[in-house]
Amino acid sequence: MKPKKFFSAVANMAPEEKTRKRNNAVKIEIILVALSFMLPFIMALLYSLIADVTIEEVFNSSYRFAVLGGMLLFATNAIAVFYFFGHRDTENAVKEITVISVAWALCFCLSTIFAAYISIYIVPICFVGFIIALLIDNKLALYVNTVCVSAFYFCYASVQGGFDIPNLVGAIFTQTVSGCVLILLSKKVYTRMSFFLDSVIVGVFVAFPIAFLSGLILPGFDPINALKSGIWALVSTLFGLALFMVVLPVFEYVFSMYSNFRLDEICTPDAPLMARLAKEAPGTYNHSLAMANLAQACAMAIGENATLARAGACYHDVGKLRNPVCFTENQTDYNPHDDFIPEVSVSLITRHTHDGAKLIRESGLPECLAKIAEEHHGQTTVGFFLNKTRGFTDEQLASSDFSYDGPKPSTKISGLIMIVDTVEAATRAQGVDKDVRNFTAFIHRLIMNKMETGQFSECPLTLKDLQIIEETLVKTLPSLYHQRIKYTK
Repeated sequence: MKPKKFFSAVANMAPEEKTRKRNNAVKIEIILVALSFMLPFIMALLYSLIADVTIEEVFNSSYRFAVLGGMLLFATNAIAVFYFFGHRDTENAVKEITVISVAWALCFCLSTIFAAYISIYIVPICFVGFIIALLIDNKLALYVNTVCVSAFYFCYASVQGGFDIPNLVGAIFTQTVSGCVLILLSKKVYTRMSFFLDSVIVGVFVAFPIAFLSGLILPGFDPINALKSGIWALVSTLFGLALFMVVLPVFEYVFSMYSNFRLDEICTPDAPLMARLAKEAPGTYNHSLAMANLAQACAMAIGENATLARAGACYHDVGKLRNPVCFTENQTDYNPHDDFIPEVSVSLITRHTHDGAKLIRESGLPECLAKIAEEHHGQTTVGFFLNKTRGFTDEQLASSDFSYDGPKPSTKISGLIMIVDTVEAATRAQGVDKDVRNFTAFIHRLIMNKMETGQFSECPLTLKDLQIIEETLVKTLPSLYHQRIKYTK
């Protein structure tokens, strides 16, 4: 978000919204002040317990810690400014700033211990970047990693009571570059093994060479020390990854957040809601699995989180568990809507979005999935029952009485799920036209209908995104619903 747009948005806020954001800003500043002025003292205490110095010697100049606190406060507020002027949704600002602060504090404390015990090259600072990249935002992770590295080494040198400038410069450069490379690679990572392999590659081909070369050009050339620095830099990336893997589930649980790893876990067939869906609503389950493959392909094509899109598709219709038989894909010989008036049928059908969101929240699953379940139909009309009612009466009927009550999709992923849901259901019903032009026109009409009725008015999907999604669906759907060869007896 650009500064002009940011201040314009703030000026147009309702009074209640302004009050809420002001309260959030106060909470965030309290968190940052507490972190900034307490952390140097904690680092000094840890250093005094490890190094051969007394607490009195470490704390002999209290003004130094006040200066460090001010420096850290400046650094953390710089991160907060980047956060708010970035593209982040500020609804979860307090929680996300708290996550950054806790990760920062944990990293500084552990890094102090290992730097004092072994070497300033073996510090798990990349852990902070991992946590932010997987739980919050990739760009923010790059910025925080850069600021965090410089801030830690400055604080550590101050606590230690001396500045070994050449070694500090080498360590800062090594940790900053290797951390940023790992964060960039994490955007493409979807499994723990690939994450581990990327960390090894970065450690061997980035951290080790930089640290080794830094050691070679330092005053007092010593190849052995340079080799040790390179080895510790390599170990540092692996240690940061190990710490990340151990702490990540704790962060996810405590702060009710999610990573791609967590999303993958809840999409397995033995996940509780998935198992229920397969048993109680098998038609909906199969529809959701088909959608998951399509949504993942489309999300990757437009540069969105493919794992989140897949999870959103898996869980978008869990609300149908309340009345599975009311939905066509779960029916066999009996259709209960034959016994209901259209208004009742519409009520039973449209409530599944809110039922799904409620069920997801009650199950302790990520809030983003609940929003997708709630938004994936927007305010679309249940045309079948509207037309059926028009056949019974000559009265003017309001289409809103036969529509979902929203909300409309608020994110690209929600809008994507809406499109894939519509296209998959329509294709399943009508089949794939072998004429590519006709099939493309068919999908195009479905997408344009959603756009023309204003369903994407509150989400950031662009015309370019819609075009890419359309092209991806045209390529992917025929392989999903290809015609099989009929075998002779």
